[in-house]
Amino acid sequence: METLQKTALFWDVDLKELNAQKNEKFVVERILAFGDTDDVRWASEQYGKEKLKQYALESNKLNPKSQFFWCQYFNLSQIECTKKQSQKKLSPFWTN
Repeated sequence: METLQKTALFWDVDLKELNAQKNEKFVVERILAFGDTDDVRWASEQYGKEKLKQYALESNKLNPKSQFFWCQYFNLSQIECTKKQSQKKLSPFWTN
């Protein structure tokens, strides 16, 4: 089955409307998070390994386990893979 037709990857979108070019980031993030080896191979051919690596580093959609896997896969250092936590404003309720 073609990657863009897999409901296991794209359960929440209309597959007829999904476009590999227009929705590149969305498609790659879903493949990195939930795809199998065939999906990753397809994405590598479609977008190139450098693009996959870039999305693996930048994505805030990947869970820590997936993030760690892709960092190991692309042989990236721990510093490169550590996500910067956003500084959230604390609610006045929680201040001393």
